This record gives sequence, C-alpha cells and structure tokens, in this order.
Amino acid sequence: MTIRINANQIIDTFIRYTTINTTSVPENQHLPSCENQYKLAQLVAGEFAAESTVETTINDNAITVLSLPANCTGMPSIVFFAHLDTAPDHTGDTHAIRVQKYDGTDIVLPASGELIAVEAFPELLNYVGQDIITTDGTSLLGADDKAAIAAAVEAIRYMIATPDFKHGDIKLVLLPDEEIGIRGAKALNVAQLNADFGICLDCCGIGEYVIENWYAGSAKMTFKGVTAHPMSAKGKLVNALLIANEVINALPENERPELTEGREGYFWVNKMSGNTVSATLEIALRDFEIDGYQNRKATLQAITEKLQNRYGQENITMELSDIYDNVKAGLDKKPAIIASVQQAMANLGIEPKPLIMRGGYDGSVITPAGLPTVNIFTGAHNFHSTKEFLPAESLRLASEMLLEIVALSADEVAA
Repeated sequence: MTIRINANQIIDTFIRYTTINTTSVPENQHLPSCENQYKLAQLVAGEFAAESTVETTINDNAITVLSLPANCTGMPSIVFFAHLDTAPDHTGDTHAIRVQKYDGTDIVLPASGELIAVEAFPELLNYVGQDIITTDGTSLLGADDKAAIAAAVEAIRYMIATPDFKHGDIKLVLLPDEEIGIRGAKALNVAQLNADFGICLDCCGIGEYVIENWYAGSAKMTFKGVTAHPMSAKGKLVNALLIANEVINALPENERPELTEGREGYFWVNKMSGNTVSATLEIALRDFEIDGYQNRKATLQAITEKLQNRYGQENITMELSDIYDNVKAGLDKKPAIIASVQQAMANLGIEPKPLIMRGGYDGSVITPAGLPTVNIFTGAHNFHSTKEFLPAESLRLASEMLLEIVALSADEVAA
C-alpha cells in the first residue's frame, strides 16, 4: 500500500488546531457562537494563502470554503466537510499529549490523574505499538472535529503537491456550531457548492461509516398556573410544575434514552424549569423511521390537547421543531457513494464497520438539502470526554480515505 500522508505531519497539524479553543456556546444564538471559530477558520485558510490554485472564502458566519479546481475533466466534484466547534461538555483549553508507542497499559492523564483504563476501554489494545494522542485530563481533545479538519487539509496538500494525482473539483467546507443544533449546516447554501457528493469526517473509531441516522426534533412546552398562598390554596392553586409533570408521566415509560438501544427511538425529557405559576419543559424526539417520528410528534400533540381541554388552551402551549433528518433515503439514491467508501477501506486494509448512528451530523442537514453526504471515521474514541483519545495511525488513514475515494472516482472515469 502506498503511503501518501505523513504521520508526523498530520499529527502536528491536528495538535496545532487543538490549541485554539473553539468550544461552542449553546446560550449564544449568534453564528458562530464563539469568536475562536473564526480564528481557526482563518488559520486553516491562511495555510493555503501561498497556493495560487486554492481559492478561500470565509463568510460572516465563519462558514469557510477552500476550493481546489479539477485537474482532470469528467470527474465528480467532491466536498469534504468538517466542523469548527468542539462540544460544550468541557470548556477548558486543550493540552494535547502524544503517547509514543503505546505499551498496552492504562494511560495516566498527567494534570488530572485520571486513567484511560484498559479495563474500561479495551479497544485501547487495538493500538499497541502506535502513537496515541490524549489530553492532560482537563479538557476535551477536540478530535471531534479537528481531526477531520487535519485529515482534509493534509489530503488537499497531497493533491496540490502531486500534480499527477487526478481529481475533480475538491472543496473543503468548515462549518460552525455543529455541536449545538447543526447550525452551520443549516446556514449553508448547499446548491452553491455545485457538487456531486460530500464526505463528512465526524465519526468515531477506524472503519466506521454511517449508513443511517435518525430523525430528530424537539418540543418546548410552556405551562401557566395560578398562584395562591398554600394556607388557602384549596380550589385555587394550579401548579404549573405539576402540569409539566403530567406530561412526563404520560410519555411511554420504556421509551427513554437510558432504556433504548440500536434502532429504538425515544422521548428525552432534558430540561425543566419554572415555579408554581409558570414552567417550561423541553423534550427531544428521536426515531429512525419517518412514520415513527411523526407518531412521536402526534403523541405530544395529543397530550397537549388533553391538558388544554383540562386547564385552558391559553395556559398550555407547545412548539415543535424538526432538527435534522435520516440520511438513509438520500444515500440510498446514490449507492455508489457507500460502495466507494467500502472499496476505499478494502484497498487500505481497513475493516469496514457500518454504523446506524444514534445521533446526527452536518450531513443530516446537507443530504436532505440535495447533496448526499456520507460520514466516515476520524479514528477518535470517547468523544465529548476528558478521556477522548486519537490513535495517530487512525487519523492518518482517515486522510488516506479521502484520497482513496478521490482516486476511485478517477478510476471510474477512466473505465
């Protein structure tokens, strides 16, 4: 197998990107939700400033497009997608540690003393002898999704440095605030990319690729009660918090995240606030089937109407929002995309691991908008955790995957 991506170079690139803290801020409705996402976008774009063949644009929302024109006619236009933000689960600056030639024992995170223990994470043993990147234990690593940015950047660098490597139009699109509602993808003008298909790198261990994810929505319910002094409350007090609790009790008991797996959907009560006179309740809806998803919305609507009949229509309101769709329908229309991913893995000696994803990614918005976009591995494990780790060889192979998929599209044209 030809090695096109230099391991040390891609590790250095990744670690350089992790030094910019791009933690998204859920309560900030501006896009991007933090200014450092601009800073990272500018850093990445600046690294191609001397390349006359690469055009870069950064808009007011930090949506960044790097364009490398085709050097061969008739080849498909492909977009690599990665997101600029990291999850708000931990907000500290990243201090990346490179564990060289991992020896198969527990990894001690030096600043916190926490362990990435083999007993808890037996997949570590798949990487004995390889370099592994962790943090010092005080933050996320941010491989979700800076590993993707590094992989795409190094793939484009290779294409620039290797003129006889045939490719169609290649774009790298960096999107803000994926972690807090896939906001960047929703603001993207997909049609302007004028592409045939896309590749997100926003998946986990080596070999994983997403064949479907679920339909996702949210409900925000508000309740108005009637306050009264408890000593004379009988027949007067209407407790808004207890009305909210009636909704919770009316939901199917076994359809909660902690009780479901695989293709089982759920209702997730994830936020409740307020007092006797006013309360709000937020519920996430998830299902892999469109009929199941619509039925979940109908269930909440029926609960709402029942409470409105009891307490007054003006006192119970609900806002339902669709967040993203299942990519399966879009990908099924272009089976060659998944076939190309599978063949690229075979060519690189990677075991394919198709994944039904209990979550979403930028492609969950981009695919329904008309650009079928598959999601492949970055190689990282334990996303959104201080125990996140990234095997260096997995990261290198993520970048090789992009090159191999492009190379396969050249072979198809030649054939």
